[in-house]
Amino acid sequence: MKPPESLSGIVRGLHHVAIAVRSIDEARAFWECTLGMRAGEPEVIPDQGVRVLLLFAGEQRIELVEPAGENSPVTRFLERGGGVHHLAWSVDDVADAIRRLVACDVRMIDREPRPGAHGTTIAFLHPKATGGVLMELVEDQAGA
Repeated sequence: MKPPESLSGIVRGLHHVAIAVRSIDEARAFWECTLGMRAGEPEVIPDQGVRVLLLFAGEQRIELVEPAGENSPVTRFLERGGGVHHLAWSVDDVADAIRRLVACDVRMIDREPRPGAHGTTIAFLHPKATGGVLMELVEDQAGA
């Protein structure tokens, strides 16, 4: 099925798959030592209530997401079983992607871009608009 022209070209590819974990420090050994993935440095994203760690296997990225407090949405997600938290899609311009999706009546969590990890700009689509999958739009910083 071909997407409507209004949505053509929004997504460039998969940016990362985010996996909710109770502790990045505990989970990290499996991803680095067992699987041989290369890790960046953990980063706290206060407005999202999370601590994240990007891991790389070639150009592919996995993001471990740990709750930064009991009020984090990830805490509630882990209480329901955890696992894959969201899919993140690379886009050229998050603000434009939001505008185009809203024009097509796609339900958004974020109607304005916000700062993400590692200098990115992000926005989330509501899972009720995507068949139950939380999705993130990610615009990398220039040159990243």
